Amino acid sequence: RSWLLRLGCHALTCALPSGVWVWLVDHTVQIGACKLLVIVGCLLSEAPLGDRPLRQSDLHLVHLSLMEHSTQETVAVELERAAQRTGAPRQIVSDQGSDLNGGVKRFQRRHPGIAHVHDLAHQAANVLKQRWGKDERWSALVARLAQAGAKLRQTREAHLVGPTVRPKARFMNVGPTLRFAGRVLQLLDAGTPSARNEEHYGWLRDYREALTGWTSEQAVAEAAVRHVRRHGVGQDTAAALQAAWSQVEWTPGARDVAARLTTAVRTEGAQAEAGESLVGSTEVLESTFGTLKRLEGSYAGDGFTGLSLALGAILGNRSEEQVRAALEAVPKKEADGWVKRLLGTTVQMFRRVFVGSAKA
Repeated sequence: RSWLLRLGCHALTCALPSGVWVWLVDHTVQIGACKLLVIVGCLLSEAPLGDRPLRQSDLHLVHLSLMEHSTQETVAVELERAAQRTGAPRQIVSDQGSDLNGGVKRFQRRHPGIAHVHDLAHQAANVLKQRWGKDERWSALVARLAQAGAKLRQTREAHLVGPTVRPKARFMNVGPTLRFAGRVLQLLDAGTPSARNEEHYGWLRDYREALTGWTSEQAVAEAAVRHVRRHGVGQDTAAALQAAWSQVEWTPGARDVAARLTTAVRTEGAQAEAGESLVGSTEVLESTFGTLKRLEGSYAGDGFTGLSLALGAILGNRSEEQVRAALEAVPKKEADGWVKRLLGTTVQMFRRVFVGSAKA
């Protein structure tokens, strides 16, 4: 733990490469009232657009800030602090949160020429939410799959328990649910199902037509996100998506989703110069948050801890010599001081005081 914190502290204090930067900005939340604002990035010239998606090893930790009140004003202040390390970036990528949007707009007014691109995965999820969110058939499908899973979980047919649909950002994770429902339909159609399978999943036949439509719409969204994750966005992205959608089974709903996403990438790509590609996805940052939570283990449920600083150790690609130099440059006392300044009194500390006073 000490080594991770020292590496993370070094990542927040060392000199960063000079040049034209792209920032990825987002909040992560745990128990408690605070959000952790995380800014990571790389030189735009080193983003592997066209070859592969961004990886954690491509990124540097630029800035961290624990925010109890995240507003346009406070986000803009933190962006200015981050600019002290890299200079104003060419591009900022974020989701469509109102505080991030407003903060970036304020920052742009002080630093003209910055492109603000919204993560396409969030935009695609919003499109599906607009189409399916009020569809009673979709709500009923999800509910009935959950009911069937609960009944099958402790039986010999437990392998037929469907994937869990997360309540948060659920429209970003509908693919596994649709694939599962389609596979169960195939099994029902292939032969005589068992009495238990028929009992719990026979009703899926009534959703055959709806599943075809939802699956085609999700395929359009997934293909667009996959293309932008790898190639970024530019002035020609809208046209390039037509090739990405060549294998889609078109339905009226799929055409509507395609039209909306085409408009979205055309709007984002218009910020790029001729021949320039901009990053269009923050998914690598989302995966970094997941890595941090796995590293925290059971402590992830107790609010932010000092391991938040380990984000700087997760990102980047260091040689053995660079790791040694970083550890030599940052003593444990300095890393502990950064944790104290970053987190202050944590939820865990309040809990210790609370439990301790109760025992007394």
